[in-house]
Amino acid sequence: MVHSIPSSLALPISALLPPQTTAPNDILPIPLSLLGPLPPTTPVHLALNHLYLSSLPEFESGPPPQGPSRRRNRDRVLIVTGPKEDFGGSIDVDDEDYIRERGGDYGILDRLRRVDIRYIHSFQSSG
Repeated sequence: MVHSIPSSLALPISALLPPQTTAPNDILPIPLSLLGPLPPTTPVHLALNHLYLSSLPEFESGPPPQGPSRRRNRDRVLIVTGPKEDFGGSIDVDDEDYIRERGGDYGILDRLRRVDIRYIHSFQSSG
């Protein structure tokens, strides 16, 4: 039996920002590390855009395949960030229009349910 590794989704730089923001359409490199002055909601937008693109049917030429759909709409995203208070607090302070206005939309909520966030707590040694 031969297994193939699914190809990674090509995400544009604009996937880091809310949809109304103007950003270059250059494709992000894989693997990806982000450093720099970015809005605190950047990991959330990247996760939402990845999940949106992964839920689209794959392009197939010819008649549709028989059997179950090949949609990958059960993908999950893991965000690893610093302390919960810092991450959540910075998102609250930023109070981004897109998240406030569209965060309750069914499609956004469905994707947000598939985002797991893990927090890294900093430990200071006493010495």
